[in-house]
Amino acid sequence: MKEKNDIAVVSMAGIFPGAPDINIFWDNILNKKYAGKKVPESRWIAPDRAMFSKDPQPDKAFSHMACLVDDFSFDPSGLDIDPGLAMSLDPVHKMALSAGKKAWALCKNQKTDLSRVGVCLAAIALPTDSSSYLAREIPGKVFAARIFNEPYDFAKHLTRQAAISSKVTSLPAALIAKALGFGGGTMTLDAACASSIYAVKLACDELISKRADAMLAGGVSRPECLYTQVGFSQLQALSPSGICAPFDEKADGLVVGEGAGILVLKRLDDAIKSGDEIFAVIKGIGLSNDMRGNLLAPDTEGQMRAMRSAYRSAGWRPWDVQLIECHGAGTPVGDITEILSLISLWKEAGAKKGVCPIGSVKSAIGHLLTAAGAAGMIKTLVAIKNNVLPPSLNFSRPPENSPLNDSPFRVQTMPESWEPENGKPRRAGVSAFGFGGINAHILFEEFSEIYAEKKSSISVAAHKKTDDPEKEHIAIVGMGVRIGNIKTLREFQEAVLNGRPIIGERPAKRWKQADHIAGHYLENKDLYGAYIDKISIQAGKFGIPPNEIPDILAQQLVMLKTAAMAMEDASLPLRKMRPEMGVVIGMGFDLEDTDFHLRWNLYNEVEKRKEVFGFDEQKALELFEKIKENCGKPLTAPRVLGSLGGIVASRIAREFKLGGPSYVVSCENASGIKALEIAAGSLASRETDIFLAGAVDMAGDVRNIVTRNFIKSYT
Repeated sequence: MKEKNDIAVVSMAGIFPGAPDINIFWDNILNKKYAGKKVPESRWIAPDRAMFSKDPQPDKAFSHMACLVDDFSFDPSGLDIDPGLAMSLDPVHKMALSAGKKAWALCKNQKTDLSRVGVCLAAIALPTDSSSYLAREIPGKVFAARIFNEPYDFAKHLTRQAAISSKVTSLPAALIAKALGFGGGTMTLDAACASSIYAVKLACDELISKRADAMLAGGVSRPECLYTQVGFSQLQALSPSGICAPFDEKADGLVVGEGAGILVLKRLDDAIKSGDEIFAVIKGIGLSNDMRGNLLAPDTEGQMRAMRSAYRSAGWRPWDVQLIECHGAGTPVGDITEILSLISLWKEAGAKKGVCPIGSVKSAIGHLLTAAGAAGMIKTLVAIKNNVLPPSLNFSRPPENSPLNDSPFRVQTMPESWEPENGKPRRAGVSAFGFGGINAHILFEEFSEIYAEKKSSISVAAHKKTDDPEKEHIAIVGMGVRIGNIKTLREFQEAVLNGRPIIGERPAKRWKQADHIAGHYLENKDLYGAYIDKISIQAGKFGIPPNEIPDILAQQLVMLKTAAMAMEDASLPLRKMRPEMGVVIGMGFDLEDTDFHLRWNLYNEVEKRKEVFGFDEQKALELFEKIKENCGKPLTAPRVLGSLGGIVASRIAREFKLGGPSYVVSCENASGIKALEIAAGSLASRETDIFLAGAVDMAGDVRNIVTRNFIKSYT
């Protein structure tokens, strides 16, 4: 690929805390308006007295503060979706649709072939309001009826809308494509906090390869509010003060945010021809995964590999940028690690103290998780367009021992005119570093006709592109499998070649005593499947503390064991440092993740019957605390990590010390094929040397089977 592969950002839209559109978002940043506020009571399924404790405790939050979207109004007009269905969708779907519709409307799209427009969207694989409703409606109703010795009431049947709305992973991107008539393919991915930049990278690959002519890329995050407040409290990452203060001496943790941000991307030549407004040009993207430390501890080596890759791709030196939008989540350890990474990257610059401004949009709108990178990119793109260095909020001075002191970097605290020296184009970098050590860095350059005329052989996708990646042959050198009672590749071979069926009755108690409810919705043939009866982990096989293994969702354990099988089959020694090996896993959302919600909702079940049993408020609370222990385990730090969807790939990368890109993708039944396609493309482009691609889905959950059949009956 000898021609320059610049990608232009031609449009964007966002819905952020305190800002239903980008204009208000930008004004709030310039006016240093902080979006943090106390979470409304309506956003928690259980009341404050049941779920809050100032002192850290399992299953409780120690902060009421968050940055939430409370001024969003969804308009389904102009979308090719039944309005009734559209209005019943989960807020995460509505935000994605709204941002996608607006971003697409703002670019020159009249002559675009919609069959060559695709969507690559980041969305966090965590419980949503609608998936948690599903938990209440099936196993929750069964448990409550059993506790209070009442018959289950079928009067409130599931609806098609509720079944569709409960889908967490693949649906957001697919809905945008359906609603806007796109036929260029979709995928939803989860690379933790780095997700949005990963989505943009994959979208750029589609454009560079000429498989698409326009791509919508970005991120959305709107999980169940109580889950994130409790979860980040358990990880000791949440700010007790409720103020997100990146790099400041008072920084005490992150503040959870929510929202959506979407960019429209085209090849630069196409954008110029169509007369699009060009906000900036993407010059380089670097992705990596940490190979050292644990899933929560960031590592400078991994962050620097991502940044160096981006600068090699652009042909820039790190100090060629004039603004850096940092990850800057407000966690002291994370912020220090990020500054150390930047200092190491700039060590050859000989730069003066405070020469490069830095900031973090999280200081204004909190941490938007999978949409955090989208917010950072949009802030930076608007800054380039307006020639303004934007302020970062809640900063007065760094800690006394901070590496920020006497470094080339300064936190930008006031709006300032952005005037590069010697007529250079405005250049900026945006970082996103996520849980599991997933790292991403993207570089933007101001668009100018002068610079557009320059030619280069450097590719945005990687600095090692072959002349024709399509001609590269990819070899499969190892495999592993676990399906139902099949535990080895040999057993799978015998079952397939000998026609030995593995379909049978599900294991006892698998459906949480909801068999009669399932029978109400299902036919007899739906009650059978290829179920995994149990999962065993050999002591010392993996670097997981034995006492934490029961706290990890089966999805993660099955994938980890199968990945180890594949690597052993390929004669790859485990735990050897492989910075050029990546991991991509296709997956579906594991509904077991919503079981914590069942515990919390039991308070409402007690409250409904308080008068019947003659309970006062204190006795009702005592009964809630007693019976919820019979419903499931409390949410703790190991269980938070054990249930994060994006950690499925990161756990493999950390376990086997793989430093290439690691993330999960969701495309319903095509998830595994999409993972294989991405891996093959990365290898063909010589971005990576080895790739582990796989898929996992614990599809036998009663809620999953009921909703799948319910949706299928209407299609």
